[in-house]
Amino acid sequence: MSTYGQMSIRPILSNTRIMFGLLPGLGAMIVLRMAIHIYRPDIEDAEHRVRDHPFEHLYDCYDFIIVGGGSAGAVLANRLTENPEWTVLLLEAGQDENVLSELPVLFPVLQTSSIDWQFVTEPGDEYCLSMVDKRCKWPRGKVLGGSSVLNAMLYIRGNRRDYDNWASMGNTGWSFSDVLPYFLKSEDMRIPEYQDSPFHSTGGPLTIEYFKYEQPITRKILEAGQQLGYNILDVNGAYQTGFTRSHATVRDGLRCSTAKAFLRPAGKRLNLHVSMHSLVEKVLIDEHKKAYGVQFTKHGQHRIVKASKEVILSAGAIQSPQLLMLSGIGDARHLKENGIYPIVDLPGVGKNLQDHVAMGGHSFLFDNPYDNGTDYCFNLINAYMLNTLIDFAVHKKGYLYSMMEAEAMAFVNTKFQDATEDYPDIQLFIAPTADNMDGGWFGKRANGLTDETYAELYEDILYDSSFSIVPLLLRPRSRGFLKLRDANPYSPPLIYPNYYSDPQDMKVMVEGARIVQAIVEQPALRKLNARPNPNRNPGCADFDLMSQEHLECQARHHTLTIYHPVGTCAMGPVNIPESVVDPRLRVYGISNLRVVDGSIMPTIVSGNTNAPIIMIAEKASDMIKEDWSDVADYGNSCPPIYNGRQHQENKESDEPSKINLNHIDLDVFSETSNIFPHLPTDKFEVKATKLKKGNIDSKPHLISREYEAKYKEIIPIHKSKDLKPPYGPEFQQNHINPNFLPGNIPYYLTPYPYWNIPQYSDRYNWLPQGNYGQYPKQNPYQFNVMNRSRPNLKQKKRPYTLPANHKLTPVQNYPYRVDQTPLFYETENISTPKGQKCKAWLYYNGIKYEIVL
Repeated sequence: MSTYGQMSIRPILSNTRIMFGLLPGLGAMIVLRMAIHIYRPDIEDAEHRVRDHPFEHLYDCYDFIIVGGGSAGAVLANRLTENPEWTVLLLEAGQDENVLSELPVLFPVLQTSSIDWQFVTEPGDEYCLSMVDKRCKWPRGKVLGGSSVLNAMLYIRGNRRDYDNWASMGNTGWSFSDVLPYFLKSEDMRIPEYQDSPFHSTGGPLTIEYFKYEQPITRKILEAGQQLGYNILDVNGAYQTGFTRSHATVRDGLRCSTAKAFLRPAGKRLNLHVSMHSLVEKVLIDEHKKAYGVQFTKHGQHRIVKASKEVILSAGAIQSPQLLMLSGIGDARHLKENGIYPIVDLPGVGKNLQDHVAMGGHSFLFDNPYDNGTDYCFNLINAYMLNTLIDFAVHKKGYLYSMMEAEAMAFVNTKFQDATEDYPDIQLFIAPTADNMDGGWFGKRANGLTDETYAELYEDILYDSSFSIVPLLLRPRSRGFLKLRDANPYSPPLIYPNYYSDPQDMKVMVEGARIVQAIVEQPALRKLNARPNPNRNPGCADFDLMSQEHLECQARHHTLTIYHPVGTCAMGPVNIPESVVDPRLRVYGISNLRVVDGSIMPTIVSGNTNAPIIMIAEKASDMIKEDWSDVADYGNSCPPIYNGRQHQENKESDEPSKINLNHIDLDVFSETSNIFPHLPTDKFEVKATKLKKGNIDSKPHLISREYEAKYKEIIPIHKSKDLKPPYGPEFQQNHINPNFLPGNIPYYLTPYPYWNIPQYSDRYNWLPQGNYGQYPKQNPYQFNVMNRSRPNLKQKKRPYTLPANHKLTPVQNYPYRVDQTPLFYETENISTPKGQKCKAWLYYNGIKYEIVL
């Protein structure tokens, strides 16, 4: 094992293997997207999708302007437009949901995609030490539905004491008995055993189910939890302490975001306008300190829109405080430093930042009890199999319904918490997989792990049966803060989470890790020979595995956010200096301005935050209705919709959109590549013809089902009789044959042929130069299928030379090791009456797909 900071070839090889493994990624997404279009119109749901209101058809004035169409904003838009006399404008910086976001299994891929703001924390010396540049990634949804579109779909309300504590701090109306009706209002509980519970309800917009597909190892972990003395119960019911199968915001197994639950049912209301791709730059405040509108841009055009009643910020715990500061509301000294005139000095804006920090890398190996080759845990390879695609597209079941990060969970007590109080201090995410099971394709990128850390932890146990139990600190004492980077609304704010700045947090976290170890030692898991990953983080190599020092070191190196930032516009009485909003969520010092999202939480709840944020928006909607019910509309409303200053010519545009389902243009390549720009692309444009519903001949041809025989013609199987996972004879431990990249699957992808062409010689040296992770901007595997002068892709040979500074012997015909489902493109020039054209086929998992250009 290499020591931390020393030069090693292993991270380079690991990164190279991952890079090659990602090559088929975009093609797989395209195939999946095409299958959904053909076989799953229920997912496309074209008739009910929210319409983006054209820039030129927006009114000059609305009764309410909601900034942010996420978990809270979508709820507000639905509830406020229940009053037909009110007009509402919902401004969202992102796009509509992509249909691929509905598949639970793709949850990790969505992070770092184009629907993620891709925030990162500032470098720290006490946390995120194994992340690139010592920065933790903080995914946040830049999409209609917000973070409910890219979260793990877990539905947890928190503990009743969380809300009673809010009330005791002076926030009248926020006790558990006050907020429970709003949890019930939104809920449509479909888990049969809980439908008659007084803690649940049915018929609401938000559907709650178990995940549709679960791995066998999850049952064993739950059994081990019982053996440790915990009950399996409804953690959203009378008691929280215990284990449970995860409650999830899914509907018929698919993601149920707030956009699906709340916006689509309201999308055709004439008094709701939704404007996507609209980034708000500031809230407009007049000389009377009254918010009267917003300034925003859409597709490069600037616009000011006024609000006769309120501007409501629902931009989330990062961007709501950022917008307040950009608008002159915040710590006066900080605003002046950035050249912003302070309208109201509110020092609490951006302060009180809290997040659920977790310890990553807590993975365990076990012996698969199945001897027929069937997996006992989640394995990404199986998610790429043809039968998986068929199960999903045709039979509506199978692997793609799996949410492998937390099929189950637990709320447990460390020695620092009185177990009789039912106020657990640690949450456990029980995952039937670990980072070694996806080959580093997605988890490594989503968490921002360095090449060296991933290589040392997982490279020699790739695809070995594993699970992970991630301990999460439920009530951290540490507090972070946000600051403006500058006065530019397009600059992300500076994020300082300050994890573990309070020493007690580390003590609780280490005890949480010890509870995980106790679970693994129970009989149910001992039968499977469950054991910790023997590899250690390279920054913790000097400590004994699972020792106090090792666990603390691991917590500081493998630091994970659980995507729950809250508290940066804290709710509280006016006499508390860091309060930003009052108990009715109105911003202190500014009239007609509210904040409605997770930033108003004075203290973080003991569980996942999405359900509480939806509750906050439900309660805020009623408060807004109450506050304006007794106010005469005279002087407080925009002109009638179709009279006066509201544009008569826009009336036609407000009719419910009529979508012709018989003619839908689909460019699956552009749509999919735009949402996953980090996946390697071969830069060809796959254009489907106009798809006519019911006309099978006009669909992209998922045809020519040439199974194993054709598959083996394209991708030869290794002939070595001794080749067994995790390695064959080419991969003896401590000896890496330079003719092979690390991996454990005996399949090779026929290489692209650029290396025997002189004009591509400048692409040879694609491995890192100088330090890890620096690559040429040009991907040597990119080609343009429409370029008729490109070489014939059926060529098999390529010379290859490693960079000299890595002191490895150059090799010829360097094969590429991948998993069982690589992609292979074959093209052919053909003559047509209109001239030369190019045909393309996509070979994927043994099936040949013809792409209609």
